[in-house]
Amino acid sequence: MKFIKLFCVVLAISLLSACSHPDLIKVGESYQQVMDQLGTPDAQTNLPDGSIRVVYSRQPMGQTVYALIFGPDGTLIKKEQILYEKFIKENIKPHQMDQADIDKLFGHPCEKWTYKLSNTHVYMYRFEEGGLPWALWVDFDNNTNKVLSWTISIDPWSQRDGDSKN
Repeated sequence: MKFIKLFCVVLAISLLSACSHPDLIKVGESYQQVMDQLGTPDAQTNLPDGSIRVVYSRQPMGQTVYALIFGPDGTLIKKEQILYEKFIKENIKPHQMDQADIDKLFGHPCEKWTYKLSNTHVYMYRFEEGGLPWALWVDFDNNTNKVLSWTISIDPWSQRDGDSKN
């Protein structure tokens, strides 16, 4: 009987936590209300005007990254899903940005790779646009952590569907 009660409590907590999603957050909610609902963000940046930008990455299984802006008074003034081509083109600056900048911009990636021979490492973020699955690839220099380049391709995870495990 104790096992059943414990199972029910764990199940209820799991279901409630599964309901927390940035899409359910409304403009006007307080910073604390959002933290209570979504938990600790992947990245947080204090902006010059006193606003706060927080990022929630839904990677690896999700295909979204949300940026939420809180005004100086602590209320949510803007919420945006930022993994789309126009945002990427306007915000990633090779040779000017570094890995910390990308971490602040997008939060944790779907996957990371290190290539010792080329002395680089790569982040991959999955997103969907125009009904198609895409991947953003950001290449970094291992010594400086500077962004070398970025590119967009078909999401390789979409190509794995149906792969034989034999």
